[in-house]
Amino acid sequence: CAVCPHQLRSAATVALASPNVVLDVVDATQEPELAARYEVRSVPTTVVDDELIMMGVVAPGELALRLVERQGPDAAERVFRALLDAGHATQVAERLADGRGTAPFLALWAESDAGRRAVLLEVAEESLLYDPFGLVPLVAPLAAALDGDGPIASDEAHRADTAELLGKTGDDDARAPLERLVEDPSPMVAKEAARALAELDE
Repeated sequence: CAVCPHQLRSAATVALASPNVVLDVVDATQEPELAARYEVRSVPTTVVDDELIMMGVVAPGELALRLVERQGPDAAERVFRALLDAGHATQVAERLADGRGTAPFLALWAESDAGRRAVLLEVAEESLLYDPFGLVPLVAPLAAALDGDGPIASDEAHRADTAELLGKTGDDDARAPLERLVEDPSPMVAKEAARALAELDE
């Protein structure tokens, strides 16, 4: 591709600067199995430690920063966000199901717009294929957020989507916050909460 040499140069610059960085270059057309394994949809795609995926050209300074940040307290969220942005919904769902994605999911949910929440709801649905109880850890933080004064509680569309998400958890502890949402002054929220309660009863 026309821009691949630029990303190769960027990655090589970082690798030459640090003995801790090992660089392997793969031609996706020559290694279709690897391309399929990492769900490569466009090139250049950079994969770090089998999990952090970056698409397009990333400048050497930015690439080095992302590598360093992977060792910090926000590493899990950065990987989760990168996978989501790269369209790797299955890997994101697996992380949510096994607990690695719980905190990143909640952080993204709190700051999300309607479009992002639609994607996150799909991820939540898919995660249930890996663990039917994998969404249970979301219930208490979401209930607390609904009772707080943050973005989830203050926006009716956000409350409605949160009601839908609570309904997908299958957890009886989701019943109390949903029953409160049934009394929400917004008809949209109340309707979604009633639907979610019905889903819990199924």
